[in-house]
Amino acid sequence: MTSTEKKGVDGEEIDNFNAIQDPNTLAALQEKLGQMTIKKADLDELDLPPAVRKRVNAIKNIQLQTTKLEADFFKQVHKLEIEYAQKYAPLYKQRAQIVSGEIEPSASECLMPGEEIDNEKTDNEKQENDNDALKGIPGFWLTIFKNTEILAEMTQPHDEPILEALRDINVSFPENSMGFVLEFVFTENEFFEDKVLTKTYHMKSEPDDLDPVAFDGPEIIGSTGCVINWKKGKNVTQKVVKKKQRMKNKGQTRIIQKTIKEDSFFNFFSPPSMPEDEESVDEELEALLTTDFEIGQYIRERIVPKAIWYFTNEVTDIESDLDDGESDEDYSDTSDYDEEVENNENIVANETVTDVQKEECKQQ
Repeated sequence: MTSTEKKGVDGEEIDNFNAIQDPNTLAALQEKLGQMTIKKADLDELDLPPAVRKRVNAIKNIQLQTTKLEADFFKQVHKLEIEYAQKYAPLYKQRAQIVSGEIEPSASECLMPGEEIDNEKTDNEKQENDNDALKGIPGFWLTIFKNTEILAEMTQPHDEPILEALRDINVSFPENSMGFVLEFVFTENEFFEDKVLTKTYHMKSEPDDLDPVAFDGPEIIGSTGCVINWKKGKNVTQKVVKKKQRMKNKGQTRIIQKTIKEDSFFNFFSPPSMPEDEESVDEELEALLTTDFEIGQYIRERIVPKAIWYFTNEVTDIESDLDDGESDEDYSDTSDYDEEVENNENIVANETVTDVQKEECKQQ
């Protein structure tokens, strides 16, 4: 229930949601919205009689009271979300237990509406299950990521083995503040020590007395990720690249190694920071912040409550429809670094320079 909430799983609204990820589209949209912003009223421009001006001011004061009630409405909605989150919790827990293989659903629980129990078929399936070592639903959340375009675009091949260990995604709501927390629950894996990774979205629903016109429901004021305790050599958000350089005049060759950021879904847990001075936010940062919030909202409002429909691919997902028709194929890699270090155990914080000739001597 926020000002950015989308009502459908297909159609124009979802197309707009996908388009907002494109910085150019976002900039155009923001410019359009900026043109629609109501400027501070000057009653002198309206050329109203004094008596009418007083009535206009009276109605403005009524509107201020209405805005405060609207802000209170969203606070009550937040309380309702907290109440229903507690009702959803046991159902989501049962879903997670079935996915992980912790529990096996009964025959009646496996029946879809309108179906009846076939005892003979049930006995045969039970025998098959007894002979089958496969537990739960393998790759449940990874399949959801692949079936959801916005998540599939974020997920790289090196992320997939980690997402195989994703057991559940939960949403919680702080009682003392607006916002929500996404909790990604993992089984023990070879990549990091953490069992739960979190992403917290901070929101507010307070109209500004000096600018009440700008209030349009809860707004994002920032997000906080978490530190991932990667095991040695398993950090998929970084890679080491190296480049040979030939020194002028001397003819010597050296190798520069540098740690750079690698595309990965797990960069989601290191969101951009909101500057204290909001006026210092440039268009690129604003686009990143907006996209980060949209992704969080999408996971919260669609993926978590409707996970099974995304697993079976029965929900119509967003489709790319960028105005300029650009795609990844229209771009080529411009990196100067021509070779990736395969084993990232050698990751270094700063640039390191190694004299090739010295290395050759050592090898001899």
